Amino acid sequence: MAAEGRPPADAEREARADAFFPWRTQSAAEYAATHGAAMVGYTYGDYSYSDPGLEAWLRELGELLRARGRRC
Repeated sequence: MAAEGRPPADAEREARADAFFPWRTQSAAEYAATHGAAMVGYTYGDYSYSDPGLEAWLRELGELLRARGRRC
């Protein structure tokens, strides 16, 4: 187990998260405001990632979605 008891993301999940989410150019709050209503079953925050910036962004996005009442 990795950070805070979360398992490490496998290489495929980590690559998808890195490629799909605009974590380098957009804040998690901006992304949630634009796409949050369409996101159901967000699970990327359940894993740890080798890049601390990506991991922080994904965790923040999950927290924002939960705060807005989205099922994650």
